[in-house]
Amino acid sequence: MSWISDLKRAMKKFPELDLPRAERRTASRLAARYGPDSASAPARIKDISDTGLYLVTEKRLSTGELITLTLEEEGKQENSSELQVCVHARVARQGEDGIGLSFVLPPGLDTDLWGVLVRNIVVLNDQRQIAEMFRTLRTVLFLCRICQSGAEEAILLLGGQLDSDRTESLVKIALSAESMLASEPDADRMRANPKLVANILKEGSWCRDEVVMPLWAGLLASSCSAGAPDDSNQVLVKLLINMLPNHAKIFIDGCERALKSAPGGEKSPDASIVLSTKEMIILTGEYDLTKNSHDVAHLFYLGLIQKQFNFTSYRDIESFDITPTNLGLELFKHCHGDRGKIEPHLVEAANTHLLNFAPQLTRQFNITVDEMTDRTKPNDPPYYQVAIAPSQGTTSATATKQYSSKEEFIADLQQRLGYADGAIERFFADPERHHKLLNHPMCDEDAQYFGWYPDYDKR
Repeated sequence: MSWISDLKRAMKKFPELDLPRAERRTASRLAARYGPDSASAPARIKDISDTGLYLVTEKRLSTGELITLTLEEEGKQENSSELQVCVHARVARQGEDGIGLSFVLPPGLDTDLWGVLVRNIVVLNDQRQIAEMFRTLRTVLFLCRICQSGAEEAILLLGGQLDSDRTESLVKIALSAESMLASEPDADRMRANPKLVANILKEGSWCRDEVVMPLWAGLLASSCSAGAPDDSNQVLVKLLINMLPNHAKIFIDGCERALKSAPGGEKSPDASIVLSTKEMIILTGEYDLTKNSHDVAHLFYLGLIQKQFNFTSYRDIESFDITPTNLGLELFKHCHGDRGKIEPHLVEAANTHLLNFAPQLTRQFNITVDEMTDRTKPNDPPYYQVAIAPSQGTTSATATKQYSSKEEFIADLQQRLGYADGAIERFFADPERHHKLLNHPMCDEDAQYFGWYPDYDKR
């Protein structure tokens, strides 16, 4: 599709571009609603450009007034809210038959990317492509709203980093989370940690089924809050990555039963949640009881249910204990929009289970850091660069990460590499600021934070 190519090109150029003069285009298939009565008949859009539009309407608004526009396809079917896009606009001028409006874009939305999306909504003819364009634009606006100026990493996932199936899953997760947040009283003030959002969307995009996908959407919604955003849900992302459809069916059923038997869900229920073999078959659709028992064991080793299945018995399988742990209930509630603070001991328990479930592979890396300056801007403060490369092995991939501030640079060295203050002080005591710190072991997760992927794992 040509518009996807345009989008990919815009993403690759993101964020610095010289913009051409805005070109007005006839918008014969677009309409807009505005004002307090969203159920009123939409007004016709006479023309539209990257910077604004002209609305044919008898209703007059004051010049300079800020309004919320809902753009939609003219003559759209009812209940097609995904084919609507809400954006702020300011009244720029009064005309004989309407008003001219200028777009007020959210922080983090590149103007060139916005132009590509708007232009393609106007010029596309294929209904499926138009619908896909609306969904993409709506997703971008949602990401900019919750991540503000940090939305780039999440938006770039739409620009060709993922295949078409994963991109479709990403959009479904984002729009589902947006729908969940819409009923919140502070929806417009909800913000999330940009790296957490990008991670949820990247990992959740692998999901194809209708059982696990809502859990990803709920986790994204619960990661948004009206307060200061944090990344405390990262550990829940790591748990959810290991959830396949049958695991999710068992996990969800156990948690729902537990919360019904213990109102408030503050603690695990006193009574065990035990399913008969018939109930388990109905729940999972899997007649192989051994397969079901392995799925239960999978959840146990993740720390999400309390009891391991007894594989030592020679008796026929009669029942399955799927009583959730407090960690399991916490994951369940957050995957349904709960924003409660995760207790430190549960985070520690989750990390312990994950480490035992899938021990992290460590590699030896040569790590070099530099303090750098821009010769064309001698008065600007220095910036820092970390370069990592495996010291040995079959892969020769390398990666670099730059930091615009000394504080961020130091924090990452301490958190990701575990360097004591003394090592950092010795680096800053070096007048050349160029020092190979050491041959350091690092797990793949930390290496990927610096942008490193083994040759065979590049996508």
